[in-house]
Amino acid sequence: MIKTWDEQSSGWMIDASLYTGFHKALAQKIIPHLKPGDELCDVGCGLGRLDFELAPFVSHIDAIDMSEHAIESLNSEVKRTGAKNISARHGDATALQRSYDIILMSLYGAIGTEYYLKHCLRKVIRITGAGNSSGLYPARHRRTTKNAVPIVQDELSKLNVSFELELCSFEFGQPLKTWGDAVKFVLSNAPEADTDEINEFLNERINHTRRDDFPYYLPYTKELGIFVIDMSVR
Repeated sequence: MIKTWDEQSSGWMIDASLYTGFHKALAQKIIPHLKPGDELCDVGCGLGRLDFELAPFVSHIDAIDMSEHAIESLNSEVKRTGAKNISARHGDATALQRSYDIILMSLYGAIGTEYYLKHCLRKVIRITGAGNSSGLYPARHRRTTKNAVPIVQDELSKLNVSFELELCSFEFGQPLKTWGDAVKFVLSNAPEADTDEINEFLNERINHTRRDDFPYYLPYTKELGIFVIDMSVR
């Protein structure tokens, strides 16, 4: 997934991850495929929220992303938490210098599996979006995106690659500290929306949580497809 990371977008993502437990729940789908001695490479890792959930179940994680801000944020979190087996670096994940037991591709895009098959010893785990739009901003401004599941299925079929596929969904809405923060969040996704439109959308959609830390919450269910390619059966 192509995303521009900055302090604001990183903060929103971390808040959403912790509030909803999205990455913790997603990790539970991946952990059964891991072994304690596995070396895992997370390509296009972003802020690495999933890596922190998986780290206790593998030997080591190399996390790679093209965003310098994302890697700086991830390295700061590694230092803060004292995580010993996560190494994060800024770079091109399509220029791997070695192979790994597990290759993790989380919301990586619609194509590109073939390259990572060449660098995987045990399993490629690819997580794709299965929905067509986001409910986190007004419908008029939603950019229709293709359901990536059939695209990846077609790609793997052309490569004659066997796979397991699990469809699942998790809550991954956005908690917000103030109404002004909520307006900023909607604008970040729909910059052409006007004030009246945003306020109407928020009044219809936002939940009042009665929590002191996050009084507002925009609900959203994230639909995913999880592909698991076992290299031993290729």
